[in-house]
Amino acid sequence: MTLSQNNIKSFVGFAEKLIKKSEKIILENHKKTITIKYKKDSSPVTKIDKLIEKTFRNEIKKKYPGHGIYGEEFKNSKINNEYIWVIDPIDGTKNFIHGHHSFGTLITLLHHGAPIFGIINSPLMKKTWKGVKDKGAFLNNKKIKKNNSQLGLKDMIVSHSGMSAFKDLKENKIYNQIGKIIRYYIFGGDCVQYGLLAEGKIPMVAECDLKPFDFLPLVNLIEESGGSITDWRGNQLSLKSGGNVVASLSKKAHSEFIKISKSL
Repeated sequence: MTLSQNNIKSFVGFAEKLIKKSEKIILENHKKTITIKYKKDSSPVTKIDKLIEKTFRNEIKKKYPGHGIYGEEFKNSKINNEYIWVIDPIDGTKNFIHGHHSFGTLITLLHHGAPIFGIINSPLMKKTWKGVKDKGAFLNNKKIKKNNSQLGLKDMIVSHSGMSAFKDLKENKIYNQIGKIIRYYIFGGDCVQYGLLAEGKIPMVAECDLKPFDFLPLVNLIEESGGSITDWRGNQLSLKSGGNVVASLSKKAHSEFIKISKSL
């Protein structure tokens, strides 16, 4: 199928309707006592995560039965198809559980493996970030002015997951090396930190051990706001990416990060 602007507009409109459903579910449940279960990797999951993803999957199957679906909580289907929906029902479940506002719902649609738009919805922050390939980046449907930062790595404030400090990860060697160059680190924020990067509030985010549903919905938002997002080797992100991701407002700082990562 040839992908037209009308196709993209229709897909985005459908995704926005899904986001309204997920937002309603979150707003109706976030103040209630939440039962927590733990998956095999020890990460928490709630019935709200599962309800949102199940809702999305059911709606996608009805509207686009030939499309693939790749999500966090249930078995993936038709992931070799031309179109694949990628879903993270609650990115930042730990924050959601403990009353922190830095979490959100993520959705994107891949066409031949590449995202054509992506949405981050953070209901308690009352922010929805959206990126549409070749059409721009938006915050609450208002277009974000494209960034053209030329700052170097030494001028960067870098956001990353603080949990890596408590794990025996080879990536910590790179974090430590980068930490000697940048101004300082800030920690956490899950998908919200990428939305803030698109707004120009955070200049760089570097995270490790992510999954495709964590990062593919971010690609169009970051690129359409003038930034760069790749793996730590500078490769384009895909369903097969390893999970070490860096996003930057400045292409210069991004290149410097990649150079250091490759050298270690």
